[in-house]
Amino acid sequence: MNFHPFVKLFLCAALLAPAAFAQETVESVRRQIKAVEAETAREKSLHDTEKKRHAEFVEVGRKKVQALAAQNKTLKAEIDSLKAELSHLAEARQKTAGTVRWFEGRKAKYGETLAKVIDSLAPVFESDFPYRNEEAVKSVQEIAGQLHKGLIEADDALNRTLEVFYDRIRLGYTTEVYKGFLQVDARSVPGTYLRYGAVESIFVSNDGNDVLWLSRGTDGTYRWNNVSDNLAMRTALKDVMKVAEGKTAPRLVTIPVVVPKEGL
Repeated sequence: MNFHPFVKLFLCAALLAPAAFAQETVESVRRQIKAVEAETAREKSLHDTEKKRHAEFVEVGRKKVQALAAQNKTLKAEIDSLKAELSHLAEARQKTAGTVRWFEGRKAKYGETLAKVIDSLAPVFESDFPYRNEEAVKSVQEIAGQLHKGLIEADDALNRTLEVFYDRIRLGYTTEVYKGFLQVDARSVPGTYLRYGAVESIFVSNDGNDVLWLSRGTDGTYRWNNVSDNLAMRTALKDVMKVAEGKTAPRLVTIPVVVPKEGL
């Protein structure tokens, strides 16, 4: 049978097509098998890696648990030791509490007694040499009040009281000239004071009409004496004031001083 060439070509193509298709199917299957094998190998590698990491994690956890157990044991021993020490401290505190209360009571009584003693000094300063007496009295009364209220400690109160005494003692070896007022026959007279230690004080009014000097009576009280018409004494006291104020050349002057009979 004779076929047309075109028909022959078609028949050849038709015969070759199944063979080519079969070849392509085999290659595709092989590629899929390799892909599956590669994926299986990769998953196995990941599984092995994960298994190793898990084993390491378990080992690290085990060591941490052991370390924590050892630490817990040590802490428990320390806690037991601290409990024992706290128990001893509590016993010691109970023993000393009574002593502390006793000393606190003594301290409070001492403070009360000292406050009364300091407050009793007010009349002493009131009758002292008449110079800033009110300040001294106010100071000791304030110290006594603060000590009584517990605002200051006894040591502080005592030191402050001694300071008031020292200020009064310093009067004995200092001389001072200052301006002020003096009650003279119900008049408030402005003038100048001269304080000579804690022994004597002189007052001369600004107009020079009133000249007085301080004296202490037999009863211990101080009073101002007006020289009145005693011209000699008026002149002497004015000279004393001029020398004290530096209005004249320095020289020896006479200051009246009252000496108690028992001191003679």
